[in-house]
Amino acid sequence: MRRTEIPRAAIRAAALLCALWLGGALADRVAAQSNGSSFTDRDRLIEVLGEARRGPTAPCAGLRAQSDLETTIVAAQPLTGPGTGASLCQVHGVIVPEVQFLLELPSQWNGRLYVLGNFGYGGESLTGDYGRAERERAHALGFATVFTNLGHDQNVMPGATWARQNLARRIDFGLRGLHVTTEAAKRFAKLYYGEPPRRSYFDGCSTGGGQGLKAAQRFPADYDGIVAGAPVYDFVRLQLYGWNNQMAIARAPLSQDKVALLAKVILEKFDNVDGVRDGVIGDPAAIDFIPTRDLPHASGGRAGFTDLELEALTRIYRGTVLDGKELAPGLPVGAEPAGQTYLGYGTEPGPLSSGWTDRLIANSAGYVPQRDLIETWLKYLAFDNDDPQMTLEQFDPRRDLPRLSTTTTQILDATDADLSAFRAGGGKLLVYHGWADTGVNPRLTTDYFNRVNQGMGTSKDFFRLFMVPGMFHCRGGVNVDRFDALTSVVRWVEKGEAPEQLTAARVENGKSVRTRPLCSYPSVARYVGRGSTDDITAFRCTDPPGRAHP
Repeated sequence: MRRTEIPRAAIRAAALLCALWLGGALADRVAAQSNGSSFTDRDRLIEVLGEARRGPTAPCAGLRAQSDLETTIVAAQPLTGPGTGASLCQVHGVIVPEVQFLLELPSQWNGRLYVLGNFGYGGESLTGDYGRAERERAHALGFATVFTNLGHDQNVMPGATWARQNLARRIDFGLRGLHVTTEAAKRFAKLYYGEPPRRSYFDGCSTGGGQGLKAAQRFPADYDGIVAGAPVYDFVRLQLYGWNNQMAIARAPLSQDKVALLAKVILEKFDNVDGVRDGVIGDPAAIDFIPTRDLPHASGGRAGFTDLELEALTRIYRGTVLDGKELAPGLPVGAEPAGQTYLGYGTEPGPLSSGWTDRLIANSAGYVPQRDLIETWLKYLAFDNDDPQMTLEQFDPRRDLPRLSTTTTQILDATDADLSAFRAGGGKLLVYHGWADTGVNPRLTTDYFNRVNQGMGTSKDFFRLFMVPGMFHCRGGVNVDRFDALTSVVRWVEKGEAPEQLTAARVENGKSVRTRPLCSYPSVARYVGRGSTDDITAFRCTDPPGRAHP
């Protein structure tokens, strides 16, 4: 059979995905595997870790001789960690067929393993800056760290082109790669230190968040504690959500000015639902927004929205509907105003931008990255037979949903609400999601939380969800977005302190300008009526009417 070449235009478009995720940003925006704040609450973490450390019982270079039929150690070398001065044994390994990992073992080990999740379609470089800030902070505290490229190189096979007619790579990306990397990390830690990790923790957002849920469902013994942010766990519903938005916008393209007007009207009408006017929709689940009723119509020179624009907005906020059945939920309000973005993998501030930019509407370059993210799924992952020429406009849910690849869906999805094995093993799961995330719909996450509780009675003893008003995808936005969920999970696992709320901050020019509580869902933070609205003490977590804790 003659191999069909991938069009050059498709390759160029897919290359942009390397710095993106669903609704994520371009290369000048954040490409985050976490929300960037892990290991920052040092005092509370050190209190749990203690001072005891263990040194190696074997030479670093000796790990090269520990290769076996499945795992090959390409390199094992001592080095000094950049930025921290920590002495490390850095191990580069390959697990058949192509799963690469980078394991870093500090000379003074606290007995714990920290595993970083992936973003987008994986393929992260082992020699780049991926997760560097978190890894350096972890090393300074004595954690061993590891991450994997999931079996492919995004610089060689960008987007999802690596999945083209390749079941093994699909399995490594969606199911196997992280698990075997975690097992290998534990094995080589034992060989180096003479004992296995006492505790193992996972931390990821977006794709990484979905990996965290999948680990709890399929590999419940892998981790003692899991932090899963903005989880990509239901590929089909998530892609249908994005497809619906793009089809709506295609009929009535919205300008930046129109989105700014949309934000202005929504804030005027709903900003005080949480008891304070602060430019943040504090409880989007309580908002009844109907575009045709709540937005001004453009007429007689009056600023407003045309009939086509109102139709598009109705479709976006209503969700994906086919024959009267909801296939994917609609977008919550709150992402419309301009908020903070970040640069690179770190916490450098980027330009202010609406949460809709890059995701629903075009950026300054006239480009909407989310289109490519959905199309690369349609071309290389959605069906058993690839269709490199498929476009969003050609996709027809009524015709195409029945022919989706059930094998790939089962590999990618993490929708199982039965977490009984994870719970029985003592595991703790902390999930967070920004309410202003337009890339990964936050309503999918609250839906999963509700299904777990419906099936298991209650999950408070092992599963907590924290919704973040005004936060974009993984971080950024119009409100607080810095919080150390990892430290809370460590304390929960090792001291039995279940987190009722998290302390979150907004940082501008290196200075904290606002603190707020993040409440254990379904509780929300409400202003007590006195004190600064930028001070956490002026807010209290309360259960909204009809949404008591399960």
